[in-house]
Amino acid sequence: MKNDRKITLSMPLIDDKLRARLAHGARLRAGIMEQIERGEEPAPAYRVEWLRETAKEIVLLVARRGEAFNAAHPDDGFSLADALDSVASARTILMSLAPRGLKDSGA
Repeated sequence: MKNDRKITLSMPLIDDKLRARLAHGARLRAGIMEQIERGEEPAPAYRVEWLRETAKEIVLLVARRGEAFNAAHPDDGFSLADALDSVASARTILMSLAPRGLKDSGA
């Protein structure tokens, strides 16, 4: 059964100020990836902490949904593969909401 709920994100008007903030964030993300590749502790700390906390919340949500799945379907079992599939599906949905021409960071 297909879920036909349409997902939309509220996007602010992209003006010069927001464009500069987004470019700054892109530079910080690139720097963090380089630091990780070199085996360094990534910085700036506020951005890394936000990423870690957000990732933890996503993992906890997936785990709760898995527990609910197990409770609702005693003949079936939620697995790590299912968790990974759900996160991959969420990433696909997010990328489908991106403006045309946006490059995938591959992260």
